[in-house]
Parts: sequence; C-alpha cells; structure tokens
Amino acid sequence: MPRERRAGGGIDRLPSGRYRVRIVTPDGRRLSLGTHATKRAAEAAYARSVTDQADGKPATPSAVTTPILADYASSWVDTRLTKRGEPLRPRVKDLYLMQLRLHIVPTFGTSRLARITTAQVRDWNARLRGPEGPGASTAAKCYRLLRSILTTAVEDGLIPAKPCTIKGAGVEPADERPIPTVAQVHDLVEQLPERMRCVALLAAFVGLRRGEILGLRRGDIDLDRREIAIVRQRQLDRHGNHLVGPPKSDAGRRVLTIPTTLVADLRDHLDDFAQPGDDGYVFTGQKGGPLAPHVWQDAWEKARTEVGIPQIHLHDLRHLAGTLAASTGASTKEVMYRLGHATHQAALRYQHATRQRDRAIAGALDDLIGDRRRSTSTR
Repeated sequence: MPRERRAGGGIDRLPSGRYRVRIVTPDGRRLSLGTHATKRAAEAAYARSVTDQADGKPATPSAVTTPILADYASSWVDTRLTKRGEPLRPRVKDLYLMQLRLHIVPTFGTSRLARITTAQVRDWNARLRGPEGPGASTAAKCYRLLRSILTTAVEDGLIPAKPCTIKGAGVEPADERPIPTVAQVHDLVEQLPERMRCVALLAAFVGLRRGEILGLRRGDIDLDRREIAIVRQRQLDRHGNHLVGPPKSDAGRRVLTIPTTLVADLRDHLDDFAQPGDDGYVFTGQKGGPLAPHVWQDAWEKARTEVGIPQIHLHDLRHLAGTLAASTGASTKEVMYRLGHATHQAALRYQHATRQRDRAIAGALDDLIGDRRRSTSTR
C-alpha cells in the first residue's frame, strides 16, 4: 500500500504487514509513533496524535513499550531474509548469534530499543576496538550487525531513527595476510596425509574455498576436459550437522579449468580415496565418510607447524591462487570469475601483489619507448 501523505503525517504499510503511523511535529520533524496490526487501529492512533497536537500535547513514541534488544535481535535473526529473499544459511545464523551473545547482548541486551543512543553505540564500538576488546575486525562486523537490526526496527516503526550513525565504524580493516610461496605449498602437501593433499592443491592452484572443496562430488570433475564444476559447498554447523547447499554467492557457481600439472594428482586421488559413483564425495575420512572439517584442520595444523609456517591458513592458499592468476595478466573480471568473487574489491586485492608482472610490464614499456626513440633519432 502506498503511503498516505497528509499535512500532519501519514500511514504506510510495512513489509511485515503492519501499519506504521507517522506524524509531523510543529518544528517540522517527521516522527514515527509505532506500528499497528490493522489499518483501522493505525487510523485511530493517527487521529489521537492529531488531537493531542491540537491540544498542545507533544506526540512522542513510547520508549517504555519498545522491546528489549535481546528479544528483538533473536526474532530478527530467525526471520531475516537475504537479498535473494532466502532465509539465512545456518552458518550465517550461527555467526550472528555468536556475535550477539559475545559482543552485543552483554552491553545492549536489556536495553529498550528506543533508549539506545548514538553515544552509547560509540562507546561500545570504541571498547571493542580497544586493547581489551576483540579487535577492529570483530568490532566492524558487530557494528554492521547491530546497525542492520536497528535499521529494521526503524522500518517496523519501533524507533524513529537508528542510532548507528558512526562514520567508519562498519569498515573492516583489510589486514594483509601472508601469502605462501609455491615451494611452501609443495612442502605443506608433502606433510599432509595422502587423502588430504589435493585439498591444499585445489586451494592453492585453483582457488577453491574449503567448503567448496569438501562439497565436491565425482561428477563435478571431468579430468578429460580438465574441468571442475563448483555447484555446492559443505560445512558443519555448531552442532556437528553437515550443511550442504549452494556456493557462497551466485558468483560462486562456476566451471574452472584445472591446470594440467594437477590432473595426475586428482586422478590418483579419485582412484584411491573418493566415494564411488558420480554422487560420491571426492574427499573422505579414514572410514570412508565425508571428510570432516575438524579432521582436516588437525592435519593442516600439524603440516604447517612441521614446515615452519604455523601462521598460514588454508584461505591463504586461495590468496596465492588469486595472486598467481593476476600475475598471468588476467583482468579483474577474470580473477573474479576464477575465485567466485561477487565484487571488484575482493579481486583487486590480488592485483597489487603482482610485483613481478608489473616489472614485466615496465620492461615491455622500456622496449616500446626505446624503439620509439631509436626510430625518431634516425629521421
């Protein structure tokens, strides 16, 4: 229903189906007075506000009747939809609940939504970023979550405006991660159990995410065509349940060409360790079931410690894949496709790391400049 514009305010229907009442105060501010289940109730509330203002009574939303943040946030997580109109994935839901439990609810959990102020949010954010807090990255993630929750509260007519207006608070610092060398990757592979070696190879030289690797089935790999199709990911939730679903984003669905040097390794792996049939999982544990993330992590930690690079994460191998792709002269869009990135910003991080490629470009420019100068001098 379109908003009914009136001189003193209006009524509009929210996505939730409830009706929000807004009024314009004598000083020109547009103020939300809350929501109602029916249009009739909203009309009555609007009429009362007009009468109150005519009698000189200030019309304000009731801070006492708004829910506390802990209750509202819990409902928000349960009913939140993605940009594609889908429910939150279990892993994302678990992440939000953890952020709420550890960093948001301890400060704002018992606060009424209408009583949370910008100053309080600023102080909370500063504490998270301080020496006793979890750090700037976690602070930015938690700030964005709180901002999203309170933005929905505004849309629901529970508060007139969101208090999360701190510039830069939601910006996550781009920490420079160490990028292993190709030689270090081969050293790591040698230290891994044979059934797990191709996990590292696919991350480092094809650029797959861990969930994408663990979700691979035999039918996704065509060694004759040197192609691998990424159509799903497999993860575990906090209760240990396997979660199989589509890739992280629409851009995550892709078909990639496998480097020739990996074909023999993958063929041996499929013969020795993969489950039978096109639906069989490529990576398995000792008992033949799907390889569990924690089993992989234990083996990975032992391997990286043995090689002497305990700070390297599996995701850093994916960074190597992006850097190698960029060093070949691949465009940003080509790197985006290969790594399954939905944004240019994610792919651009690999462009600045290709110093050798930049030197090659400079060398080619020298040749062109030199040829041009020589041709000019001979005239």
